[in-house]
Amino acid sequence: MHASLEWQKVLNLLQAPIAQVLRLERLLLFELDKGLRQSPLLILRATTGEFPEEPRVFLNEAALAILSQTVEAPFAIDESHSPAELTSLISFIARQGYVSAVIAGIQHEEYLWGCLAGCSTQHRSFTSVELSVFSLLARCVAVAVENARLRAEMEFRLSEAMSLQAISSALVGEQSLDAILEVIIDEAIRLTNASDALVLLLEEGGEWFRVRARRGPGVAGLTNGRMSVKDSLNGLVVMTGEPLVSYDAITDPRADRDRARRLNVHSVAIAPLRVRDRVIGTIAVHNKRDGYFSRADVEVLCSFANQAAIAIDNARLFSELLRARDELQQKAQKLRELLVRTINIQEDERRRIAADIHDRVVPLIVGALYEVEACLQVNQRTESTRGRLQMLRQLLNEAIEETRTAIYNLWPTTLDQIGLIPALRELIGRQEKVSGIRHSLRVYGPPYKLEPSAKIVVYRIVQEALNNIRQHASATSVDVLVHFSSRWLRITIRDDGKGFDVQSVMLSSTGQHFGLIGMRERALSIGGKLHVDSVPGRGCLVILEISANGAEFRRKESK
Repeated sequence: MHASLEWQKVLNLLQAPIAQVLRLERLLLFELDKGLRQSPLLILRATTGEFPEEPRVFLNEAALAILSQTVEAPFAIDESHSPAELTSLISFIARQGYVSAVIAGIQHEEYLWGCLAGCSTQHRSFTSVELSVFSLLARCVAVAVENARLRAEMEFRLSEAMSLQAISSALVGEQSLDAILEVIIDEAIRLTNASDALVLLLEEGGEWFRVRARRGPGVAGLTNGRMSVKDSLNGLVVMTGEPLVSYDAITDPRADRDRARRLNVHSVAIAPLRVRDRVIGTIAVHNKRDGYFSRADVEVLCSFANQAAIAIDNARLFSELLRARDELQQKAQKLRELLVRTINIQEDERRRIAADIHDRVVPLIVGALYEVEACLQVNQRTESTRGRLQMLRQLLNEAIEETRTAIYNLWPTTLDQIGLIPALRELIGRQEKVSGIRHSLRVYGPPYKLEPSAKIVVYRIVQEALNNIRQHASATSVDVLVHFSSRWLRITIRDDGKGFDVQSVMLSSTGQHFGLIGMRERALSIGGKLHVDSVPGRGCLVILEISANGAEFRRKESK
């Protein structure tokens, strides 16, 4: 006797007195499996004798038509005279040592589920009463089969739900792809009762599979981690995009039979891994322990394939995202380095131009002024000439003042000579004189020397902020707060002007609001942060914060 636990009640029924009354030496219960094959197949599910090595019987559509008729009217067959359409079934019965049999079809929900065969080693003719009794037995078996099927399906679906929950937990648990695929193939093996499982991914070019995950003793022989797509069942699944079942890969002409023999692969179920209508690989289970893979096995394997495809696609997208992020970070770093280099070049050029004007242009203007002064000391013949010389002197004085202002704006010499805080005091004093707006400067903490690049950036940002206030804010007062900390330097600039909508300004044309963008870029060039907070009618707050790394704490800057 051979059967799994869910068939035990069916076997008990086959061994009941009603079966013994018929004096049949053996009863065979077959399930019809049309599965994923074109030709139908009878699979032996329960028997009162020894289970044969090959429990399959291949049929054709004509044989199915005859078996369907036996649901209502069982009939006897004999190896010496039987319908040609049932030759394969008669041959199977004969190989078990029997010469005659009675056949009754078993129906489930108007469909042919399978058939019950009662066998005898003697040539027998069955009476109508015996055929009626056998028909009654077949109906009882049908009820028992349906109960067993429902019970098995309930257990299977419960197990499937538990498997999918385990896989879903792995998917959302931020586990690695290897860990997720291991969970999937473990659950596939458990639920389909297989011996081995594989996840294969197509390599670029589509000629080879790469073994992405595997489990089981049979697939341990795949030492090189690659499999040819050509002339293989997995390749056929990729080509058709449809799942596949093979009852014996060693004899299946569609399979790579040498490889199947080497890996000892018999029964196989394969499902495609599909990502956005493209097949990227397969998931396969081998060697079902209790028979052959059914349609239910294939359905659950397809469900696992969908989960595996999601995990693989997510891993690919995450990898691409990380690669894109790294590329953006590299480009951002290069742009920042370019920005720092550009700002340094710009400041060097400003310093050079300021020095050239100071050393070459200003002396010429001053020399011309001295000459005018000398001419004014000489007694002039006409008052008109003297008036023109005095006007020329005034113009030269104004030119000297404007030139010195331009030199200061290009490069404040105070910044190099005595440091940041004195340079800011001088800048604020000039702004207050030019704009008429009250300015104040407060310093907290002991000042320290900054790197030259950081020092000029701080100065330029404060300078730009004060210029913006003078030109646009309509303010009456400006407060500048400088806070030196061991970890950072923070500059706060607050005004009581009319304010503005920061977001709309930053999203508008850069040509119109280049000042704020330039300030932010300068802060980023030294790794600092610039925050601008303003509301229309409530003034503006500008905060610059830079790291104190590189500052010389021992050499304190004078105030």
